[in-house]
Amino acid sequence: MKQPKILVVGSINMDLFVEGANAIPGYGESIRCRHYGYAPGGKGSNQAFAVAKQGADVVFVGCIGDDENGKQVKASLDKAGVNTDYLVVDPETQTGLALMLLDDRTGRYVSYVAMGGNDRLSPDAVRKAMDENEFDMVVMQLEMPLETVYQTYELAREKGIPVFLDAGPAMKIPLERLKGLFILSPNEAETEALTGICIDSNENALKAAKWLYDEVSPQYVILKMGERGALLYNGTEAKFIECFKVKAVDSTAAGDTFGAALAIRLCKGSKIEDAILFAHAAAGICVSRLGAQTSIPTEEEVENFLTERIGGVL
Repeated sequence: MKQPKILVVGSINMDLFVEGANAIPGYGESIRCRHYGYAPGGKGSNQAFAVAKQGADVVFVGCIGDDENGKQVKASLDKAGVNTDYLVVDPETQTGLALMLLDDRTGRYVSYVAMGGNDRLSPDAVRKAMDENEFDMVVMQLEMPLETVYQTYELAREKGIPVFLDAGPAMKIPLERLKGLFILSPNEAETEALTGICIDSNENALKAAKWLYDEVSPQYVILKMGERGALLYNGTEAKFIECFKVKAVDSTAAGDTFGAALAIRLCKGSKIEDAILFAHAAAGICVSRLGAQTSIPTEEEVENFLTERIGGVL
């Protein structure tokens, strides 16, 4: 089988993570925590890292500052096998920084992001990557200038490349220029931001999926609903696909891992339902470990997980 080649466009940060929180502080309040550390992150960088670990060729387009954090996050991607030839180094900005506060009780987190170079990512770098390579799919998110999001999609559409939009972080954006996406995939908070519908029930989830489909006309809407699994909607049929039960300790990068695994399996010819199941397994392994990129599993680990849980890879 041909090795898929995927272009990932988006954010790249250094993450400062703080573990051991048991509450989210209010103004003027301090919460004593247990441990902190630094690790490469950012939605785009995490996706590129995950694509490489899941067994595909990947080119990453992002923007960093000419600083020590930038050198470290680039080195992490290089070590994972990500092609960083199109990573822009802008000496007039800083590398993005995300402060991640991890809740020990739930494994969930909140973050504050200083965008830095991510806000300076222009479509020119994307255009250069597309002109010099042939890609099976483009994966992107919203953690970059909105105009770059739109033009990335438009450039890919001109070349006939399917685009997977992982619609995070949560924000309300105009969707007109994204009509015809291959996949639109927000999580719970992102779905509510886009549609105004809280998907706290299957009925509301289906209502939101139909709203998004009517607005964007993608081939698929895939709502990521945490421990409830995912909702797949193709305009005529809806399917709720359960995820695997695991002990969650840190949800950082789980959505990015899900998207990367799903994209690769589709490029390899899997049916959409089977690809989602594989992506659920990858995300399940991810949330059972601490960290962002350090928690992302290899393709072999996901295959072994599926063999243990359901007897093999579909």
